[in-house]
Amino acid sequence: MRALANILRTGVITIMVVGTLGLVLFGPRSTAAVPPDRVVVRYWEKWTDFEGLAMQRLVGVFNDTVGAERGIYVQYESTTQIDLKSLVAIAGGDPPDLIGLWPHLIASYASKGALTPLGERATRANISRADIIPVYYDQCCYRDELYGLPLTPWSLALYYNLDIFAQKADELRAAGLDPERAPRTTDELLAYCRVLTERDEHGTLTRMGYIPGHAGNIGWYWYTWPLWFGGHLADPESGLVVANEPEWQASMCWVRDFAQTFGYDALGRFEGSLSNFNSPDNPFMIGKLAMMRQGPWFANMIRQYAPTLRYSAAPIPTVDGRPRSYVGQDILVIPTGARHAEQAWEFIAWLYTNPPINVPSGEETPREGYEYYVIRTPTGLERRPMPPLRPIEWINWIHYKGSPLNEASQDFTATHPNPVIDVHERLARLPDAQGDPPLPNWLELREAFGNAYIDIWRDGADPAQRLERLQARIVKLTDIAREGMARYGETYP
Repeated sequence: MRALANILRTGVITIMVVGTLGLVLFGPRSTAAVPPDRVVVRYWEKWTDFEGLAMQRLVGVFNDTVGAERGIYVQYESTTQIDLKSLVAIAGGDPPDLIGLWPHLIASYASKGALTPLGERATRANISRADIIPVYYDQCCYRDELYGLPLTPWSLALYYNLDIFAQKADELRAAGLDPERAPRTTDELLAYCRVLTERDEHGTLTRMGYIPGHAGNIGWYWYTWPLWFGGHLADPESGLVVANEPEWQASMCWVRDFAQTFGYDALGRFEGSLSNFNSPDNPFMIGKLAMMRQGPWFANMIRQYAPTLRYSAAPIPTVDGRPRSYVGQDILVIPTGARHAEQAWEFIAWLYTNPPINVPSGEETPREGYEYYVIRTPTGLERRPMPPLRPIEWINWIHYKGSPLNEASQDFTATHPNPVIDVHERLARLPDAQGDPPLPNWLELREAFGNAYIDIWRDGADPAQRLERLQARIVKLTDIAREGMARYGETYP
């Protein structure tokens, strides 16, 4: 806590705090009526829309059952800028009891003393690494201590439009490519793009087979490119980011060559024409992109905005065709200073250890995932009663994501609504699946990489030279972080 309080006194964070203090004070406050004689667990989460509604419904089941028996009431509060607001609240001594965060924040928060260790509590609840897919469990740890548990995990895959592939089948075959499957190598990816891309009579790009994208636009997860060329975001031995490795250079050469192939200006105009990601005008859904790199939530968006779209998913193409995986997740943590840490843990443990349940929608009209699920039969789609699921599996079912459990239940697998969830599940279980490195300053390092990436993608900067400059910047940022942590008795990884 001392380290966190001191950090928040620095100029940069102080400016950020002043800008958000009016919104925070310290964060959202629910106006929902609380039953008497309950300990109120304040739960901050970033979800809105159907994702937030689903978690509210699940929280309601806890409150009406185990919470009622044990005198606990979890109060779900949705908020924006949850990472910043949480730090401010923790440093100010008024944190919520439970926070939904992302794993890339574990190292940063834990190194500042902002998170409550959960290892002993998990042991008492018989929750262990053996129960959870390893890469997801490990993302919740910092220096061998458990600071969170997986909530809704995911892996990246390549989504591709089956109708566009079918329309271009003859041309794909003429180019020696198989229209019945997605590309498997980065060479194939470029070859497919050459065939699937279309221009109008003026040479303007009207459809791209695929687009690597730039930081901040449709190219989500642009920073994963080194992985698909056999590299790592952080060196496995030292744990440090080494941006001038051969795999990083090879990946950035591919990105630059892609941009040169289709034209920097043409790609820039095409990117500028793309609509918002979360909308019916998503470029993949309206046929402006034949392939897109996304997580399992994308299938749910397609269900909402383009239910007739024919698509599939496959591993992201790699330099040698060997499947590799990048994963992430939403996680639950208990902040340092939480007034009701034990009761907050009761809710987390309930998600994992409670027997299967049904979650009512609370509406007059039955809803999929609550009262029923849909199965395809020889005579068409058929509604069947929703089977009970363990709480942690139900929230992932309704979010279209895979289970974090090593052994998913048969009902979860058999009824899952995501038609490509098996692809995501297989990728998450690869032995070398990777996530963000557990570095306290990872976001700062990633931002530096983003600047280099844009120089290469937009301006054609020489990858080797630009990555050397990036590595020098990474070393400087690492030294600054190391010196800062040393002042409070901490060591940089």
